[in-house]
Amino acid sequence: MKTLDEVWALIDSLNEEAHSNAWDSWVAADEMEESDDEDSEETAEQLREEASNEQAGYFRESYWELAEEDREAIKHWLTKDNSFRYQFITWFGYEAFEEEFDRVDEGLDG
Repeated sequence: MKTLDEVWALIDSLNEEAHSNAWDSWVAADEMEESDDEDSEETAEQLREEASNEQAGYFRESYWELAEEDREAIKHWLTKDNSFRYQFITWFGYEAFEEEFDRVDEGLDG
């Protein structure tokens, strides 16, 4: 089984790839924020949320494409390390995590 450091590196790589795939959406949000439009701040925030959801979608796709051994190692560390779990949930998407991993909640202290 992979070590905690190895699975951290793995999910970090997945997130970097997902961020690259969603890059244009992040750029659009930044450009909107910099515009002089009166409503640009609110629109930029909405675009950031959309970019974040898009990135999480790419992250999830990459996760499901991993070898079973890697997914099992991630699931293992989700139950053992709160910091890892928090970061994974952030990148995977909270609602999607609840749907996919409700059984992984066992074994962690709040």
